Amino acid sequence: MSSKTIFNTILRSFQQIEQKPLRKDLLLYFGIVILVYCVSFLMMLHEGGAGGFLFLLPFIIVLAGGLLTGAVVLLGTSLIEHFFLLFVDVRKSFEMTMKTAIYALAVVFPLAWAALLVPNTHMIVLPVIVFVILTFCGIRVFHSLSIDRAAFVSLATGAVLLFFSYRWLMGRW
Repeated sequence: MSSKTIFNTILRSFQQIEQKPLRKDLLLYFGIVILVYCVSFLMMLHEGGAGGFLFLLPFIIVLAGGLLTGAVVLLGTSLIEHFFLLFVDVRKSFEMTMKTAIYALAVVFPLAWAALLVPNTHMIVLPVIVFVILTFCGIRVFHSLSIDRAAFVSLATGAVLLFFSYRWLMGRW
């Protein structure tokens, strides 16, 4: 499959997503966040974490922390992306920026947790590359920007997020 076919498929998918209300997008995103944190909690249990009757309290704490983290990451990413969109003179609504961040992070969130589990440098770079590509496609569709402006916004947003998450991703090794 060529790279042009992959980009066209992603762009068509984003065009279909553009018609959906933001509420459904947010439900999908937080569903993925809950799933990722439930899996991480089950891995903690498998490694010898809390068990027995005390199972419910750590589960609620992990789930609440995961939802809070997911909300902060989503809002922070959307604000950073919207900041760079202002540089290229885009006055679209914040809702479209939020949609771009939702669908980029919905894929990147599980990849980032996988990168933490697998001690491989290439796995660390994969979530960043996927985020930049999905953000680029989302900006092209949701904001109707040219290729160069969409590339600037997606690369700048990816660079800022890489800067902020560097210690989290690289601190494990």
